[in-house]
Amino acid sequence: MNTKIKFYLKIALIFICFFIIYNMVNNEIEHYILLLFLLPISLLFSYVYRCSIVIFSLIAVISAIITFGFNYLTIIISSIFISIIPTLCCFFKPNKIQSPDLQKKNNELKFFKEELLNEEQSLNQARLSLEKKLERIIQLYIISKDLTKNITAEDSANALSTVLSSRPGISYILVVVKYPQKTHLTIISTQLATQKPDIKKKWDIALKDHYQTIINFTKPTMVNFMNYIENQPIVAWPIVIDNTFISCVFLVVEKDYVQTYLEGGHLFLPHLILGTKRIRLFAELQEKARVDGLTGLYLRRYFMERLYTEFQRSKRYKTDFYILMLDIDFFKKINDTYGHLVGDKVLVAISKVLSKSVRPGDLIGRYGGEEFIVLLPMVSEEQVLNIAETIRSSVQKTRFNENNFTFSVTISIGISKYQNNTSSNDVISIADKALYQAKQSGRNKIVMDI
Repeated sequence: MNTKIKFYLKIALIFICFFIIYNMVNNEIEHYILLLFLLPISLLFSYVYRCSIVIFSLIAVISAIITFGFNYLTIIISSIFISIIPTLCCFFKPNKIQSPDLQKKNNELKFFKEELLNEEQSLNQARLSLEKKLERIIQLYIISKDLTKNITAEDSANALSTVLSSRPGISYILVVVKYPQKTHLTIISTQLATQKPDIKKKWDIALKDHYQTIINFTKPTMVNFMNYIENQPIVAWPIVIDNTFISCVFLVVEKDYVQTYLEGGHLFLPHLILGTKRIRLFAELQEKARVDGLTGLYLRRYFMERLYTEFQRSKRYKTDFYILMLDIDFFKKINDTYGHLVGDKVLVAISKVLSKSVRPGDLIGRYGGEEFIVLLPMVSEEQVLNIAETIRSSVQKTRFNENNFTFSVTISIGISKYQNNTSSNDVISIADKALYQAKQSGRNKIVMDI
């Protein structure tokens, strides 16, 4: 049934009840009071439907006229009810009767409004979060852009350590490198060596124990198995180029910043990889500039720079070193007989003999056409003579085959020793004189002049 019809039926029922009671009383005052009683009832119904005040007012006025005639009671009742109608229209705005469908739609619209407000609040929070991330990304981009200006691994690692250590949530960082043909990781940038030597030892052990796991990292990773070092979370940024592990940056961070630096690593790593490529390229160019293209030995200019450094070190710490000057016997004859290409093969073969005969850390250079020079630091006289003899005998045993001809070569060696009263040039000059003596005494000889 329609809601409006129900409303009118309720009013009709009230009037029936009212008139039954109204007819039961005979006193004018009681009739007057009953008619006035219609006023609050009309106000109650006018909250639901505005026309109800008009209906109740008409019923009250008509009933007063019928009951009292046109006397003062009728005038009072008419004035009261008629005056209340404009008052309600101006100051009282009741709700209209709404159908169930309309009310349902209103409820749905309220629900959608609440959803939109909640969604707006979520979007505002997401926007603020993105703005913070964007600000952090811009800062990391500026930092990483500056880091790519460094051209050596040590400089880049130190700059990275300085910059990141000042970032919020980072206790300190550790940069490690895997050098070619080595099966361990080398720490190249950390302040632990001086500030926390015990923690440095823990890192050395952990890097050794977890070497295989670390070199398989390919993206920013939470390193849970190393948290025991500092009892703090550790984030790893691996630097991988052409599927080859090159280096890794370990960040010791506070717990609340783990996700921040895991996400930051994805932005930071491309710039670190680019910087690493530049460093490797620069190192390769440097190596080519200091290495002889044929033999792979150091060129004379670079060898002399290293010799000067060793000279300064020996002078400061009062240590000795030895110089070996080597010359291939009758090398011109080999070039004239077999050609310069064969002569190049002889130079390469002797260079390999030299590299195999000396110790790691010894320095070998190509001094001239068929002349070589070797720097042997921190070695005794007996060891020097043994190394020289190994070189001489190994060269003599080497056989060369060319156009069905087999031949061998020999080498003469002159040795000098640095002492506190000599200069670097004097050491080379003495070794050169010793080499000359070896040549004059029949070649394929070793002469030491100290």
